[in-house]
Amino acid sequence: MRAGPVLFRVTSAVLGVQMLLGGLLTFGFISVEAHEAAGFVLLVLAIATMAVWLTTKPSFRLMRVLTVMIVVLILFQIILGFATLGTGSQAIALIHFVNALAIFGATISGTFLVLRWNQMARVPKLI
Repeated sequence: MRAGPVLFRVTSAVLGVQMLLGGLLTFGFISVEAHEAAGFVLLVLAIATMAVWLTTKPSFRLMRVLTVMIVVLILFQIILGFATLGTGSQAIALIHFVNALAIFGATISGTFLVLRWNQMARVPKLI
């Protein structure tokens, strides 16, 4: 199995855990440290995923753009998260939530793109 799709799936799974932790944090079931730690793990995985997709041959341009976009959104998410903690602003918290949904949407679309890419890579050529 190729490294790009596997790493993308692992990143997607960690994103799911991160969103669950965000919900638990919102309702006061966990402390902020667990959400922060998972966020930094997610950032490292997203950067590794981006690096793999940027160097994958044959190139899949859409996945390259998508992984770069996900990393940028996660960096923005971290900035928003610490701004929310520092100020307690509900408006910044709402933007943090909306950005989390954008990251989730990009990851879901990337998951389906990876599935299609894997299927196209396995099709035997008839010539």
